[in-house]
Amino acid sequence: MNFIHYSELYLEFKKHELKFSTLDKYTNIIRDRIDPTFGKMQIEDIKPSDIKRWLYSITDVGNKSKRHYLGVLSGIMQEALYDEVISRNPVKLVKLPKVTKPNIQPFTADEVKMIMDNAIIDNYRYYLAFAFYTGMRSGEIIALKKTDINLDEMTITVRRTRSRFGESTPKTKYSHRTIPVIELLKPYLIELYNKHDNEYLFITQYKKPYRDIKVFQHNYWKPTLEKLNIPYRRPYNARHTYATNMLYNNLVTPVQLAQLLGHSTTEMVYNVYVNYIDRFNDNFDRSITIYK
Repeated sequence: MNFIHYSELYLEFKKHELKFSTLDKYTNIIRDRIDPTFGKMQIEDIKPSDIKRWLYSITDVGNKSKRHYLGVLSGIMQEALYDEVISRNPVKLVKLPKVTKPNIQPFTADEVKMIMDNAIIDNYRYYLAFAFYTGMRSGEIIALKKTDINLDEMTITVRRTRSRFGESTPKTKYSHRTIPVIELLKPYLIELYNKHDNEYLFITQYKKPYRDIKVFQHNYWKPTLEKLNIPYRRPYNARHTYATNMLYNNLVTPVQLAQLLGHSTTEMVYNVYVNYIDRFNDNFDRSITIYK
């Protein structure tokens, strides 16, 4: 059986299982990375050595992406296995590349203040406040509705996200969460809430919700960092900045931070944020007495 038959079958099934954004990602992986190598092969002839040779030939992406590629390829092979066209999944015999822990670069407190002080466009200023003071993902911020805000209890409930693929449920079930509004965010939230009567908090000049944050990123974010001589980092780094400062200043535990960020476990918190903070142990008190 031709491999491409199963790669197309795999995508057909995934249309009923995945969000549009994830389906688009899988489609691109298959069209650009997998089909050019295996598309014309008979699926029963593909050996682990063929997969290794393909994997080692990929040099323009890191190991995290390669693991994604292998995952998709394994899914395609699994469909053939279910149909008993092959007797085993050859991807299972290929060792997954090791993924190094992300090297994050949070903004300093001074940099955050500089960025906020230079945000003079209302919607952009509000967006930054939500990003730096809640750690919410960009798509979650622009998807907020007034019904998600409880001004009596001062909380924000994350119920959805927005992207170029439209509006959908949050990234995972754990991303559906309630976040307390800290004092720093409160004036921005109240001002934005009372600014208009639209159901969405963030709306364009056409009274429609934003599709994504590209207009903020290209028109304001990049120019602001250049103006302030701050090394460029993605807007997503506001989330990293929130997380590291919450931990570094002992404002939350790793468990509480995982809940605030919408992670299912503390693994991400320990692998990324605690690992980052652990580099700064110069102030460790070596004179402490453990046993008295």
